[in-house]
Amino acid sequence: MPVSLLLDTDTGIDDAVAIALAARLEAIDVAAVTTVHGNVEVERATRNARDVARRARLHAPVVSGAAAPLHRRPQPARETHGPEGLGYVHPATPATPEPDRAAPTIADTARTHPGLTLCCLGPLTNLALALGRSPELPELLGPVVIMGGALAVRGTQTPWSEFNWWSDPEAARVVLTAGLDVRLVPLDVTRRIAVPGSAIASLQRAGAADDDARFWADALRFYADFHRSYESFDGCVINDALAVALVADPSLADWIDRRLVVSCSDDARRGAVSVAANGDRVTVAADVRAHEVLELVRERVFARWLPAGALDAGADAAIRWLERNPLPAEAM
Repeated sequence: MPVSLLLDTDTGIDDAVAIALAARLEAIDVAAVTTVHGNVEVERATRNARDVARRARLHAPVVSGAAAPLHRRPQPARETHGPEGLGYVHPATPATPEPDRAAPTIADTARTHPGLTLCCLGPLTNLALALGRSPELPELLGPVVIMGGALAVRGTQTPWSEFNWWSDPEAARVVLTAGLDVRLVPLDVTRRIAVPGSAIASLQRAGAADDDARFWADALRFYADFHRSYESFDGCVINDALAVALVADPSLADWIDRRLVVSCSDDARRGAVSVAANGDRVTVAADVRAHEVLELVRERVFARWLPAGALDAGADAAIRWLERNPLPAEAM
């Protein structure tokens, strides 16, 4: 029986791949999509989620959510995802503000879908607000799969911090301390899920005659340009797709129990995750079968344009990059 899923997303480029993947996996039934500030402003995240859902023939409602962190100002990642959040894609639909209805949507969907799985791909503001509004929520929810944090690899925002948890560390703290069944998918494993430059070039060639291929090529090409400029990496890391793959098939990763705390400081450790005896219990993805995950993504999202094995080089390149770019000793 498919897993009932609510996707919470700040729809940037890797989120777009994750939404398309969720729409095409028989093991998942997407009940709703909520959007949040993060990679882009929430109105752009909402517009982007609807655009991707349309392309993926996903008919779940898309509901706009929090426009800002609990106690901080939003800081979109334009250099990573582009001004509209989808790289070189120029959406035809303008982004317009909508009321924040994410928190009640999360609670209502949990009531109508017993054991609902949440998959959070952006800052955790919507879930934190939902927990404050509906104290019974931890009893209604099933697993809460979260792409976020970095334990033993270099962060994306600071040497210590991954972007989602850096964006709203106070929300991450609320979620960690709420008694939820948290399944954390950190940068330590998502960093291995990479689309190689060769595959993006193939999508670009196919895009000359196919609008969907052109959409993915224009999105991923921007992401790859960012990775090349900032990290000297040929390709792009689709972090969020891993979280969705693990909702469908948790056996694609090995899992360990950890007690974690998140820093809400205002210095470079803002959003950093640490193992601590007094931390909250979290189940963490500690290893991942990257080639299998990437083949699943290829098969369900890109099979019209890419042959079997076309993404394998991304996993291999990611391993080499991680070996060359360890977490600095002073950051440990």
